[in-house]
Amino acid sequence: MLITLVALLCNGEVCLEKVVTNSDLSSITMMDCEMHAQAGIAEWLQNGPYRSWKLQSYKCVFGKYVPKSAA
Repeated sequence: MLITLVALLCNGEVCLEKVVTNSDLSSITMMDCEMHAQAGIAEWLQNGPYRSWKLQSYKCVFGKYVPKSAA
């Protein structure tokens, strides 16, 4: 079963949903996603183009997830 970790990032009034990873790219399970998502997102934010963005929320979903372009 494919698991996808999705982050809702905000920079001021602008918010975007971004797929952080999924179980095709890493070996996450739903339990791993739910327990370790915040640490994984923090590392992902530090090493990517969204360093100045704030994490508003996140979710772990079953299957492929297509982010909304703006929340």
